[in-house]
Amino acid sequence: MFKIGNIEIPHYPLILAPMEDVTDVSFRYICKQYGADLMYTEFIASEALIRNIDKTVKKMHIEEYERPVGIQIYGHDPDHMVEAARMAAEMKP
Repeated sequence: MFKIGNIEIPHYPLILAPMEDVTDVSFRYICKQYGADLMYTEFIASEALIRNIDKTVKKMHIEEYERPVGIQIYGHDPDHMVEAARMAAEMKP
């Protein structure tokens, strides 16, 4: 077993990679049912997130059973990335 922060991950984890338009809440639910140890949200654009674009904000929705789950953000503006990371951290993934 190894740790990421205080999260324990099995030695041979089953990890679901982030995939745009694939790893939504419904898909992650199915993957968790089949034993995924760690999952990721779809890619989330920092620009759209801080502008509160509904479609993007919905990508950050995490159900309690999914945890731990990674939130993968991307962007080019460092200030926007910092703000998006703060918003992601508030989700307590």
